[in-house]
Amino acid sequence: MSVRAAEYWEVFAREDSAVPIRHVGAVEAASAEDAEVFAKTLYDEFRWIEMFVAPRRTIVEVIRPA
Repeated sequence: MSVRAAEYWEVFAREDSAVPIRHVGAVEAASAEDAEVFAKTLYDEFRWIEMFVAPRRTIVEVIRPA
């Protein structure tokens, strides 16, 4: 059995459909399923109507610091 290395997952959510989705933090997990559980557990301070996780490695930097 192979063990997957943990990676960072960025967490995005919103409380109300009238406001944009925003970045609320990050979790470290070895799978999307684990990232979902960690995100729901760690960022439970609001009544989110939507929450997403995305692997940090897939996020494209549009503007880079000089």
